[in-house]
Amino acid sequence: MFDFPISELITPEEQVAVARCVAVMASRDDDVADSERHFVEELMGQMMLLPEERDRVRKEFDAPSDLVEVAKGVKHREARIFLFYQAICAAMADNVLVDDERQALMTLAGAFEFDSETAGLFITWVQDSLVLRERGQQLLMEL
Repeated sequence: MFDFPISELITPEEQVAVARCVAVMASRDDDVADSERHFVEELMGQMMLLPEERDRVRKEFDAPSDLVEVAKGVKHREARIFLFYQAICAAMADNVLVDDERQALMTLAGAFEFDSETAGLFITWVQDSLVLRERGQQLLMEL
């Protein structure tokens, strides 16, 4: 998780749109793993979404909306960066980034007018960071 006071930086409507987009990303490979559901639930908890907002987000697992259409509700630059990061993490929650997920991430980057090369590098950086974090946790268990 990206650790910063997101509720102070983006509107409540943007928070719901972020969570919905992350749920849509988790469903991109047509198989929402428990780890992906857990990731979205943790994100909704971090943002303290209301129960009815959480229900709206959970519906995206079974009937995902168009990612770009939902993302249009995210206006602020900070919220877009936060969403892009969380979307990568959601796609990687099952430790696999399939082609459809990568394509969706690049589509999201394009919708936000992010430089495509930089977006690709950012995806790789987040992937590498997640792998290193997992490796570090494994090493700690061996101490």
